[in-house]
Amino acid sequence: MNFLEIFSLNTYLCHSMLTQFRQIFNKQWSLKSVHVVKNRPTSLTHKTLINMALRVMAVVLVSAGVSYIHVMSRLETQTQTQLEKYISARGEQESSIFRLAQDNLALLRDRLLLEFKQPTNIDFQAEFERQYFSWNDGTRRNFPQNQPIKDFDSTRYAGSFIGRNVQITEELQQRLFRANTLISAYGAAWSNRFVDTYFVTRENVSLCYWKGVPFGLQSPPDLYHPKEEYFYIAAPQHNPSRSPKWTGVYLDPSVKLWMVSAIVPIYEGDRFLGIVGHDVVLTELMEHTIQDQLPGTYNLIFRSDGRLIVHPHRTAQIQQAQGQLKIDAIKDPHLNRIFQLVTKAQPKTHILENSQDREYLAVNRLQGPDWYFVTVYPKSLLSGEAWDTAQFILISGAVALLVEVLLLLSVLQQQIAKPLQQLTAASNQLANGDFAIDLDTTRQDELGGLASSFNSMAIQLKTSFIELEQVNNALELRVEERTTTLQNTLEELRRTQAQMIQSEKMSALGQLVAGVAHEINNPVSFIYGNLTYVQNYAQDLLEFIQLYQYHYPNPVAEIQAEAKELDLEFIRDDLPKMLSSMEIGTNRIREIVLSLRNFSRLDEAEFKAVDIHQGIDSALLILQHRLKAQPQRPVIEVIKSYDKLPPVICYPSELNQVFMNILSNAIDALEDANQQRPPTEIASHPNTIWIHTRLLSEKQAMIAIADNGLGVSETTLKRLFDPFFTTKDVGKGSGLGLSISYQIVTELHQGKLDCNSTLGKGAEFVITLPIEANLIA
Repeated sequence: MNFLEIFSLNTYLCHSMLTQFRQIFNKQWSLKSVHVVKNRPTSLTHKTLINMALRVMAVVLVSAGVSYIHVMSRLETQTQTQLEKYISARGEQESSIFRLAQDNLALLRDRLLLEFKQPTNIDFQAEFERQYFSWNDGTRRNFPQNQPIKDFDSTRYAGSFIGRNVQITEELQQRLFRANTLISAYGAAWSNRFVDTYFVTRENVSLCYWKGVPFGLQSPPDLYHPKEEYFYIAAPQHNPSRSPKWTGVYLDPSVKLWMVSAIVPIYEGDRFLGIVGHDVVLTELMEHTIQDQLPGTYNLIFRSDGRLIVHPHRTAQIQQAQGQLKIDAIKDPHLNRIFQLVTKAQPKTHILENSQDREYLAVNRLQGPDWYFVTVYPKSLLSGEAWDTAQFILISGAVALLVEVLLLLSVLQQQIAKPLQQLTAASNQLANGDFAIDLDTTRQDELGGLASSFNSMAIQLKTSFIELEQVNNALELRVEERTTTLQNTLEELRRTQAQMIQSEKMSALGQLVAGVAHEINNPVSFIYGNLTYVQNYAQDLLEFIQLYQYHYPNPVAEIQAEAKELDLEFIRDDLPKMLSSMEIGTNRIREIVLSLRNFSRLDEAEFKAVDIHQGIDSALLILQHRLKAQPQRPVIEVIKSYDKLPPVICYPSELNQVFMNILSNAIDALEDANQQRPPTEIASHPNTIWIHTRLLSEKQAMIAIADNGLGVSETTLKRLFDPFFTTKDVGKGSGLGLSISYQIVTELHQGKLDCNSTLGKGAEFVITLPIEANLIA
């Protein structure tokens, strides 16, 4: 934007402002003419005000133009100085990692050469055979092939690779043994800045330390290091000066990171031994280049051969080309001009001017890989700042002009317009219900009297409305309190009623179970008590028959026929087995009766020390019919892991009710899960309930019941123990089981009941009970 354009724009703005001033001026004087017609301003006054405004605005325009030219010149000088400082600092910052890599590798090279010359009495042949193993692919590595690679401690040791057909000499064994120790030590020390440190020999042998990555063990068997770029760029035929070398940018396939390799050759005299190297991750450099920039500018990096490395708008193209994107292949004239200007400039030139594209180029050659770091600074940023300064002067002048005009109108505004506006605003304020009105009553005229009357009216209205609002608020508060009380009472009534019903149900169940157990126990006890005598009698009879057969081996024909008809030998063999089976069956019935009595606990004190495991087993026995295989699902397996627990002082019947509720919910969850799982998944993940008890301390025991159902969502988990909350279908659940269980554990036993669940991975209920506690009656 040149000076003529600025002048034209400023003129247009001034004309618009003067038009607005004229409208304000006419409006204000028209307001005054309503009250004082004879004092209307003459045309001379109007003309004087306009002429004064035009002259002041002309001075403002000239000042703005001169300021633009001066500021633009000064900004260009300052910008070049600041850019030079910025690009020097950025170059130093971005080059630090590359210099550090070269320094590290030079130190490692010197240390390796020193170690290679040290005399020793170590049997390298034996050490080599102990540390290196032959693999089926023809290579040798420092880890057995038949062991999992994950067992290799890659955080402490470097991985070794000896390619196929490599002649193992004693000298090579010595170098590998000494280099392995150094690469492992230095690689671990440098792993916080460099992902790996490696040593590669001309015989196709490598040692690589990569923390967490056993690179030497994962290398393909046909890998031939001397043909790779990181090796041949430092070989004598490509690097006769023996200087450090840098590879091109590449995407490492193992970690999916952009890298560049720093390589330092190793010579023992004139003999080329191999290389040492670092792989430098470029992720941070690329992010800094794109994101860390001066406002309005952008940064890019390219090599001297034209390969583009970082560009904020061509990241996808660079990645697709695997770091081999040439600038001349992009067909971007602007980018090509930047490349030509930068590469043809003197090495010490930091700031270049791209006149064709109206921009500055700040250039720095990064030490190490010798890349160009370029900051593109559009000149439009300077003209914009200069225009902002000129515009500020223009606006300041316009504001000053406006103030001068308004000062001429201030008297009328203070005397008449302002009081009338205050009265109008006060009227609107009263209409909106705002009574905080305080009009000026110091005037000794009609407007002062009107203001006093208006203030008095506002005070009276405010007092009346406050009294009315207080009465209304008190009435609403009483209604709200009564409503809240009724809602709480109703909720408590529903909860108490449901708890009573549930308690009565469990009490009836306990009485029924106890009655059935009592009725079954009497005949079973009679049978069990007589089985011993029956077994003795049968044994005596069988022994008597055997004695009879011994002394009378040839009885009469009728006895022989009857013995054959009865199959006496079968009876002699089967009768003891039958009696033994009957004894086992009666024992099983007695155990069932005992479990039913343990569950009901009607014959014991309400509050006593009991074996928790008996209560769990009793609940499992009652639910045994639900655990068995059903037509719609396979059997539910129960896995118990009981710790040695002391007797727990509790209410046994209520605690058994908790076990029954949680186990029933677990069975329901598994049945629901089976409806949503295919048969293959059910077979691979069978229905299972885990019951685990543990003594947490001398005063606390823990019972955990888990299933592998579908789990509980986070939303449901928050309301799981709320009364009447259930996720089951209508008629299948009241929503009281877990709520009552929670009250029994927390309020009655002063314990804890928690549920841990991840959706799709099952749920676990954890009960924590005190061994001895002052329970609530």
